[in-house]
Amino acid sequence: MRDQLKLGIFVFLGSIAIAVSVIAAGSFSLKRTYSVYAKFDNISGVTKKAKVKIAGVDVGVLRAVSLEDSQANLKLSIDKNVKLYRNGVARIVSMGVIGTKYIEISPGDLNSVELKEGDYIFTEASSSLELMLKNISTRADKAINNEEYGDMMENLADAIYSLKDVMQNLDLENKNISEIINNLNKFSRDFAAISSENRDDLRAVVVRIRNVSEKLDSLIDRISGGNGMVSTLINDEQISKDLKETFACAKETAKGLKDTIGKSNKLQLSWDYTGRYDMKDKKFRSDVGISIMPSHNKFYYVGVSNAADHSTVENSEKDNINKLDALLGFRAEKSEVYGGVIRGKAGVGFGYSFLDPIWAEFRRIKAHLNVYNFGREKHGPVVDVGVRVGIAEWIYVGIALEDATYKTAVTPYIKLEIDDKDLAALLGIISIAAITAK
Repeated sequence: MRDQLKLGIFVFLGSIAIAVSVIAAGSFSLKRTYSVYAKFDNISGVTKKAKVKIAGVDVGVLRAVSLEDSQANLKLSIDKNVKLYRNGVARIVSMGVIGTKYIEISPGDLNSVELKEGDYIFTEASSSLELMLKNISTRADKAINNEEYGDMMENLADAIYSLKDVMQNLDLENKNISEIINNLNKFSRDFAAISSENRDDLRAVVVRIRNVSEKLDSLIDRISGGNGMVSTLINDEQISKDLKETFACAKETAKGLKDTIGKSNKLQLSWDYTGRYDMKDKKFRSDVGISIMPSHNKFYYVGVSNAADHSTVENSEKDNINKLDALLGFRAEKSEVYGGVIRGKAGVGFGYSFLDPIWAEFRRIKAHLNVYNFGREKHGPVVDVGVRVGIAEWIYVGIALEDATYKTAVTPYIKLEIDDKDLAALLGIISIAAITAK
């Protein structure tokens, strides 16, 4: 009887251990859950039992996958305490460039209807890295080999060569520029000293200018009411009519000129500055450039990466400063591909705007991938990948992994993008502020 009791206790404890192991290692859960469904066109890389997360927090698991109408139908088991709404969105997200994939959910807001057992949640497509690289290669090859762009590529190469000469000349003139700035500073200090010492004399000059202005007013009154040649030009109706006809003819001529060169008005210019902080080297670097868009589907970019004065950097850094960027790019609705010179080396790149058109003046979330320096030995080409978020109409903050396949430097950055209209408005505001301050 005692042996049977021991055997019963052993069997009971073994059953409990097996049940706990199955619950821990399998897809069973003691939590109360409910199921919702999501359909995707492509779930490559998603494994069964993949995590379901909200804001990076686990809230469920993928239970089952089936094929319906050429789409993957996913059954998601969600914690009963987590509420989802009709305007929520599910998307497939990868942890890093080659990381594990999981399902990220934006739950929606309280003003919408709550999802119940068996309901479907909206989904948002995710592009695979392989497809992005294939599109980059195809578009870049088409841009380089198409005869239609042959002359343009040669002209771009000539422009790059000329720009390089200009940058070298600027580097040689840095000393002269520094001397000019020092002279301006000295002139400003001397002028301030002169103004302070001769304040009474300046007041006397202002009084004399006022007297001259009053005499000019009197002279103008005489011209308006007199019979001289100047008065006749102003008051004679026939001469006035002839002048109007002359101005009308000049206006028509100007209109014809505008029609002749009107295409130049369609160009959109964008000036940008990027300040990058390399957390590995603990150094701050600056990039400047100009984007030219003749249309929504095409753009050119010319700029300088790691812009700096040779005299202010260490010898080990001099080979990495003032690197040329010169690119030709093509755009679709939310993506762009480009190729040319990236940081002084041949390269290609890809950009994607998640929420706004890629050519929009303000893009809330945009990712980029650059591959360049294909001739680098041992370590292969340099790969930079990053994402930025818009916080104002022309201010962005972001983070990038530079040389992600070798050194992997984490680089937060801030980017300013100002188009020609905003630049004109900004200069106008500065002028008004300066006048007001006086």
